[in-house]
Amino acid sequence: MSVLMQVSPILAALRRHRSAVVLLILEISLTMAVLGNLIFIVEGTLQRSRTPTGVMESDVAVMQSISVIGQGNPGNVGNSLAQLQQLPGVVAAAYGGVPLWYAERDRLFLDSARKAPVAQAYAFQGSQAYSRALGVRVIEGRDLDDDEIPVAEATNEHTVFPALITRALATQLFPGQDPLGKMFYNADSGFRIQGIVEHLRGQIAGKFDDDFSMIYEARIGAMDMGGGFTIRSQPGQLVPALRAASDLMQRMNPGHVQNKVYTMQQLRTESFRGDLALGNMLVVVMVILLVVTALGVSGLASFWVQQRRRQIGMRRALGATRGDVLRYFQIENLLIVGHGVVLGAIAAYVLNRLLMQDFEVAQLPFGYIVVGAAMVLVLGQIAVLGPAMRAAAVPPVVATRSV
Repeated sequence: MSVLMQVSPILAALRRHRSAVVLLILEISLTMAVLGNLIFIVEGTLQRSRTPTGVMESDVAVMQSISVIGQGNPGNVGNSLAQLQQLPGVVAAAYGGVPLWYAERDRLFLDSARKAPVAQAYAFQGSQAYSRALGVRVIEGRDLDDDEIPVAEATNEHTVFPALITRALATQLFPGQDPLGKMFYNADSGFRIQGIVEHLRGQIAGKFDDDFSMIYEARIGAMDMGGGFTIRSQPGQLVPALRAASDLMQRMNPGHVQNKVYTMQQLRTESFRGDLALGNMLVVVMVILLVVTALGVSGLASFWVQQRRRQIGMRRALGATRGDVLRYFQIENLLIVGHGVVLGAIAAYVLNRLLMQDFEVAQLPFGYIVVGAAMVLVLGQIAVLGPAMRAAAVPPVVATRSV
């Protein structure tokens, strides 16, 4: 009850300093609005950087081997794959790329006339053993069988490929149905769903939970071409396996230029280098905002303590304890910061709506506003603590001195 009794005189005192109070409330509301959204953006960046692609990243890499125009090449993709499979430490090798390196999106249809697309998905196409080279986990149905895969040279618009699709894509294509064995189409071919994989993300961007992806394979024989070769090693054997694969490709394909080898971990580092740098910068911005706000709260409280020394001394002389004086300034700060937090919560929501329209940022969950409000309230109490303790230390004898 004593706390409630102090609110009325505190509000009356604040009305006499209306301009300073309004400016401080606006500063706090701005901090609150920006802080909630920045926390959400930084946390989303960190979460995306840790979101799995769905392949066995620690054991998977992609090697580029590109043909030189006008130069003969005794090697070919089919022979290269056969030799790569025999290398010590290699579990599977296939012609095709990996997530975060290269992935095209296809429009998908449920009707063979291809009139109404129902989804867009990342299409991962590779040679036989491609799904095993990626190391995807089949959770329903079964993996692709080499014997059922069409020969690459014989494919046309009527070819039906057995395919693996992600659970998310299966739900999009056939909601509430068993997708196994069902058909769907892209612009060029048909696909029969052979199995469901848990996750496979071509890119990890703003909507990192959108893992609409598919895998299909074409059996490769003596094809004189180059590109990306996906290699999966036994656990912990990726480095020596890649070294052996690189030596093998240079011996077998003198007419090819081996550009570079990318491990999945390297691709992840490169993919999120800019995002993480931006996240670090935003953390610095948040710290600066909090420091400036704390200085504003502390500076205004210190100014008021200096102005009210005689008033504080009179209260002490009339029996107010140090705890009463300390509590007075803490309640005063809570009222100011509380108004700023309420206004800032509204501003945070409005700012998030603008970011959603212009930058495809996801909707700000209410929990982030609560976290931001708690941080600002605690910050306000910490910032006012020093001035409040100096006020509580004012002796009663100050009341007898002239102004």
